[in-house]
Amino acid sequence: MSATRVFVPPALFLPRKRMNPLLYKDAPNGTLPLISDTGYMNSHLFIDWLKHFVKHAKQSTEDPVLLMADNHTSHCSLPAVLFCRENHVTFLTLPPHTSNVLQPLDKCFFAPLKALYSSETEKWSVQNSGKAITLYKVSWIFQRAYSATVRVQLAEKAFRVTGIEPNNHDIISEECYSPSLVTLAPLDNDCTVAPKQTKRMKSHLPLLR
Repeated sequence: MSATRVFVPPALFLPRKRMNPLLYKDAPNGTLPLISDTGYMNSHLFIDWLKHFVKHAKQSTEDPVLLMADNHTSHCSLPAVLFCRENHVTFLTLPPHTSNVLQPLDKCFFAPLKALYSSETEKWSVQNSGKAITLYKVSWIFQRAYSATVRVQLAEKAFRVTGIEPNNHDIISEECYSPSLVTLAPLDNDCTVAPKQTKRMKSHLPLLR
């Protein structure tokens, strides 16, 4: 998803040892099929996704693109950085623990996608009572949820509320990531220390001398 309202076709990860095209036959058009032992991203698969991204982003020396991602270890390998440099992609990772505020996908896209995927799963289960949802049905369910989520208005909102496009430094308050304040509450006069805790404290006294 980009600030120019362009959606790069998604990648669909499944936990498999061997690739089976039938698992992806109902996926959205242009979907990049990927498999891993866990069904999650890793540094090798991220390179495959970068190639997929470059194919659709249409960047050039005169018109490079900015790619933003969280700083997960799978995104921060040297081969990934070098690939981006060679293909006119400026790769920017977000500071730790800021994705929920600064990443457009986290802010506006993933929540409705998950909700629609859950809804489509429930519909399928009702219509196919007694049957289990296998990996072969995942792409069909995902396609219905993804198609209903992808909207130009959503892309515009996602980049606006994160302050990326249009650029807005003041959209996120300083208090959002300011240090926590410690309150020193007075000790209650009726507060007593349990016997076991007193014994434990005495056993550590020699260490404090």
